[in-house]
Amino acid sequence: MPAVSVIVPNYNHSLFLQQRIESILAQSFQDFELILLDDCSTDNSREVMESFRYNPRVSHVVFNEVNGGSPFKQWDKGIILAKGEWIWMAESDDWAEPIFLERMMEEVKKVPDCSLAYANTWWVDEKGYKLWETPDSDKVTVYAGKDYIKQRLSVCNSIANVSECIFRRDKYRPAENGRYEWMRLCGDWFFYVLLAEQGCVVEVEQPLSYYRQHGHNVSEASEHKGLTFLEGADVLEYMIDHCGLESSDFAKGWGGMWFKYERQYMFAPEVSAKVKQRMSIHPDINRWYRLYQIKSWLK
Repeated sequence: MPAVSVIVPNYNHSLFLQQRIESILAQSFQDFELILLDDCSTDNSREVMESFRYNPRVSHVVFNEVNGGSPFKQWDKGIILAKGEWIWMAESDDWAEPIFLERMMEEVKKVPDCSLAYANTWWVDEKGYKLWETPDSDKVTVYAGKDYIKQRLSVCNSIANVSECIFRRDKYRPAENGRYEWMRLCGDWFFYVLLAEQGCVVEVEQPLSYYRQHGHNVSEASEHKGLTFLEGADVLEYMIDHCGLESSDFAKGWGGMWFKYERQYMFAPEVSAKVKQRMSIHPDINRWYRLYQIKSWLK
């Protein structure tokens, strides 16, 4: 059995797919299988994937006949096919340094109870140019899972993207698929919470992957509609119910985020009404939201 199963879920990323796959095959750590999945792309992604079909590292090449409508359904499909102890979900438009797997496997072996590990990432534009500097201290921090949820996931998702992570396959919880598969924006956040509940989280402050930003910013349009905030509320309420969060862990941060998003993205009245209705069950968030409002009026 391979130590790692590398899953590449793809949809219409033929421009970047060759670089992504080659960066995986060039890893200094070679004990892995490669699973290539395509969600009914309309570009020439299929042709690119077919060119790697007979590489000895490639164990599966799967083409959907109908688009699944969710990247997280592709994640689930890949995990079901996987044989490795560890999973690397390598998004098709990103790429990695050759030492990514070697360094991550080196660190997780030191922490037997690790369920999730991640490194820093470079944020790059469509052509691969770095957008800003990323911390590179080489520091390694090990968190108990519940502590990581409280400190790093209770208000926002502190992991930039899934390509910078590896996680233990036996910590995957298929019974929880329905909680994140329908999400457009926060499914990965929910996924990390589910993993962190199962064990320790290891953070490596070394940029070992490249997170590509595209010209069409779908996420900002979703922010205008309040979708990130509303989906995030589902993640928050799961953490309250299952992870022991108390209002002191999240209320101030969520109140500030609500105030910031509403001002920055100029929510439409119907969006504001939905957010207020959703937040009505969290009085401490409402209190902090009002305090931020008052502070802005007094300036």
